[in-house]
Amino acid sequence: MEDSNIYIRKEDFHESRKFIKINRDIDVCLVLIEKLLSFNRVIWKDVTNALKIPSHIIDYRVEQFGYFENTLQSIFYNCYSLKNFYDVSTYMNYKGINNTLGHTFNNQRRYITFNAIVKMSSIFEFTRKEYERTIKGKNYFEKMALKHSDLARSVELLNHFRNTIHSNGIWDKEGKKKPLEYNLREGKQIIKSGEPFKYDHWQLYRIIKDSIELHKVLALNNEAMRLRKSRLSVNGQQLSILKTDLNF
Repeated sequence: MEDSNIYIRKEDFHESRKFIKINRDIDVCLVLIEKLLSFNRVIWKDVTNALKIPSHIIDYRVEQFGYFENTLQSIFYNCYSLKNFYDVSTYMNYKGINNTLGHTFNNQRRYITFNAIVKMSSIFEFTRKEYERTIKGKNYFEKMALKHSDLARSVELLNHFRNTIHSNGIWDKEGKKKPLEYNLREGKQIIKSGEPFKYDHWQLYRIIKDSIELHKVLALNNEAMRLRKSRLSVNGQQLSILKTDLNF
C-alpha cells in the first residue's frame, strides 16, 4: 500500500482500486457475521420453544444464545471499524506513531480476527460447562462427538485455533501433538509442530455456525440443573429455584 512518506487524500484513497477491493472483502465478512446472527436467533427460538422455560428462571441452555448474540455483535462492530482505518492511520501519524496505511489495516484486521476466535471459543466453552457436567477427563471433544454430535469437531478446531494464538500463531511449539488437519477452500491443510496455522473467513464462519448448532443439540440433550438461578431478588439477594419436577 502507499508509502508513509507519500500523502494521499482520504477521498482519493477511498476511490482507489486497492481500497475498493479491501472494502469489498470487509463487506463479505460483515455479511457472514450477519448470517451467523440470523442463524443464532433461529436456533435460540427453537430451543426456547422446545424447553418452555419460564422467563424468570435463568437456564443456560437458553441463556447461552443471548451471550452468542452479544459476542457476534461486538465482532460486527470491530469488523465495521476496518472501514475507518485511514482515519486511524492518519491519527497515529499525527501522534508520532509512524505507520503506513497497509500496516494499520493488516494489524487491525489480524487483531479483530484473532479476537473473534478467542471470544467465540471462550463463550462456547463457558456456556457449555455451565450445564454439560457429564463429560469429564481427557479427550473431551471426542467424548462430546460420540455422545452428542460430530459437530463437536468444529468446536475442537476453534479451540485449537484459540490455543495456537496463545503461542504466537504457532501450532504445538513443544512438539507433543500430532499435526493439525482441516480443510480450507484451497484444500486440506496439514499444520505440523512449530508451523503457523492458516485460516480463511469462510472457514471461521462454518466452524462458528457448526458450534452454534452443536449447542442446540447440547441444550436439548441435557437436563436442567437441579438448582437454578432466577431473575428475582429479595433485599438485593438473587433467589435460586429448586427444580422439583422429578421423572423416574
